Amino acid sequence: MLEGLKRVAGRIVGKSGLPRDLSAEDRLLLSRIRADKLTYLSDKKLVSLLSTVRSIEAAGLPGVFIEAGCALGGSAILIANVKRTERPFEVYDVFGMIPPPTQEDTPDVHLRYQTIVQGQSTGIAGDPYYGYRDDLYDLVQANLYRYGVDPQRDGVTLVKGLVQDTLHPSAAVAFAHVDVDWYEPVKTCLQRIFPQLVVGGSIILDDYHDWGGCRKATDEFLRGVTGTFMLDDRAGSLRITKVDHRH
Repeated sequence: MLEGLKRVAGRIVGKSGLPRDLSAEDRLLLSRIRADKLTYLSDKKLVSLLSTVRSIEAAGLPGVFIEAGCALGGSAILIANVKRTERPFEVYDVFGMIPPPTQEDTPDVHLRYQTIVQGQSTGIAGDPYYGYRDDLYDLVQANLYRYGVDPQRDGVTLVKGLVQDTLHPSAAVAFAHVDVDWYEPVKTCLQRIFPQLVVGGSIILDDYHDWGGCRKATDEFLRGVTGTFMLDDRAGSLRITKVDHRH
């Protein structure tokens, strides 16, 4: 799908892996999230997420923010700290064990799932795997508060359940971060979010280059889109930006 995507030189990075032109405030936020072991995202992916959200806010685009798949809450913390307080931000997750893949998923996905369900998965830097916790919803909420985010005050809503059951956006969407790994939830997110995405808005698919199910669902969806969009995968994730109103 991306063979013809033009790549350009990246930004200069320092020893931390973060771009040198990041503000001190942004650098501190990203470094703290990393030190607290709250995200699986690489520095490049975090910076891409940060810059995309900042650009959308600077452009004044209307619409809600959505995250599908939040794990321990690291990327949700980042988005919530950068967005305007009055902008609604909906965070969808099962807040528990990752659901099983389907026959549409690729062998790598099924192997990974077997490792997880057999209790053999480890978390970030040797921590326990977050999916084995039974208090994940409360933990994510506590992590948000720890970073100064009051969900009620700051317009953040945590929605528990499968995205196939819970995600039904009816209003305009300015940005979505999709990190749900497997074919079916990724396909659901694209089918339901992209038609609501405003012109200039973006969807970032975290797992496009990581899991075959995500890549398969994304490629299938994009082949059916009649409108114009731009793709950027330089950060390791895939960002889709809508250029016109056609779907």
